[in-house]
Amino acid sequence: MHLHLPARRAEPASVVAHLGPTNSGKSYDALQLLVQAGAGTYAAPLRLLAREGYEKLLAQLSADAVGLITGEERINPGAPIVCCTTELAPLQGEVLVLDEVHWVDDPDRGWAWGRLLAGATYCHIRLVGAPNTEPLLRRAFGSLLEVRKHQRLVPLTWGGTVEPATVPPGSLVVAFSRRAVLALARDIAAASGQRTGVLYGALPPGARRAEIRRFLSGELDILCVTDVIGHGINLPARAVVMAETSKYDGQRRRPLHLWELAQIIGRAGRFGLAEHGDALVLRNVVGLEANATLVRQAVEASGGARAVGPDLTTAAIRPAFADLGAADGPGLVAAVDAWEATAQHELAEHPWLRPASLRPVSRALHALAVAGLTTQLEPDELWRLATLPVEDPEWVVEVGRAIVQPHRRLRPAPAADQPDRWTLEEAERVAARARGLAALANAFPGVGGLQRDDLLGVEQAAAERITAVLGDEVVRSTFGRCATCGRSCAPWADTCDRCGGRVPSKIYRQQRNRRR
Repeated sequence: MHLHLPARRAEPASVVAHLGPTNSGKSYDALQLLVQAGAGTYAAPLRLLAREGYEKLLAQLSADAVGLITGEERINPGAPIVCCTTELAPLQGEVLVLDEVHWVDDPDRGWAWGRLLAGATYCHIRLVGAPNTEPLLRRAFGSLLEVRKHQRLVPLTWGGTVEPATVPPGSLVVAFSRRAVLALARDIAAASGQRTGVLYGALPPGARRAEIRRFLSGELDILCVTDVIGHGINLPARAVVMAETSKYDGQRRRPLHLWELAQIIGRAGRFGLAEHGDALVLRNVVGLEANATLVRQAVEASGGARAVGPDLTTAAIRPAFADLGAADGPGLVAAVDAWEATAQHELAEHPWLRPASLRPVSRALHALAVAGLTTQLEPDELWRLATLPVEDPEWVVEVGRAIVQPHRRLRPAPAADQPDRWTLEEAERVAARARGLAALANAFPGVGGLQRDDLLGVEQAAAERITAVLGDEVVRSTFGRCATCGRSCAPWADTCDRCGGRVPSKIYRQQRNRRR
């Protein structure tokens, strides 16, 4: 196997990196070039951010001039300016604005940034991100690169400690699990009397936008959030209050890196909306603990344009389907398994590139092989299936069976026609499945009877149901309450230390399940 590397067909006329901390105006400067040029691409890591860029450009340009493309959505995709998630960015055009370029270090999706850094052929390239990406960008573009360093536009200061009753209005309170966020929102609302909402990863984009609008309009005083806000979601918060400074990273619970914490607390303050930002620590919450010294260090590190995290020097890439040269399904499985070893050898001559892991793709392909589908599907169909943004291989197999069995139907939810009966968790599950199936419908139109617009309608119905019940669910949440005695406990536990090991009564379990 020979490795085909992405390569620019022509050098850009300009490459400018806008580097700086959060709240430094770097994205705004880059977007203005798109407005002036009237053609190009804005690429961002999240569907929510792509939509935010789309709405900012719409405010300055006509509706015909701007489109939106994500795994689930298509709005005016033939427009001269397209806002998209990074994986879907075209490799050529007039202007490329590549946002949150430090995502190049993400172990699962960083290859999409690496592909554009190595192979995007645009007349003008604008790179927006954290200062620690500068070494990598210099290796990728050499003397073509111009670096513009940005400072925070509003001051960020250490504000000390608060308790649930004294969290200031206009705050984002940060924890790292859905259970913790819901428990915090309930307790802060009860202790302070303030209107408190939540923002966490399982909320569909429609419900997230609704909560953000309520916070922006003043309908909510406080938002309890996960580190979803550390990924570029912009909110004019007066303060960021850390309820904990360690999180589970998929393998272990560890303290936040200084750069991670700086990214989160940097959301405090917003030029033109919140002219000052405070970073605080929340005390006296059972099961949650934040390191005040670490937060103070992050405050000191986040004000300037110098790098906070470790320097990034390499970018990952992964193959395109055409690079694998597979003539049939079994050949594709073998080529994917062999690719990483080949890449390790051949990339030795390209010191700023490294091979991305293809383990998720390989897992999906092997699941399809076990189901007997690799001999029934075309290689390009297998590749599109295996690279879909879904984590469950069995779901991929389900779609594969629908491709080879045209009359097989896929449903977004067992009870998708009864949204008024969904609990919060049911609505979250329906939204997640509908969103994933919408991506499948884009990749395989008509398969399984799926219609993208119908699925987005189901997702929107779930988002509206979540918005309708979320306030009550916050108040009634039993997370952080012992199922046996009702005392405070850690949000992830069902019982307090005093009652540890005792099983809640059947009646209590039934009540708790109804509330959830």
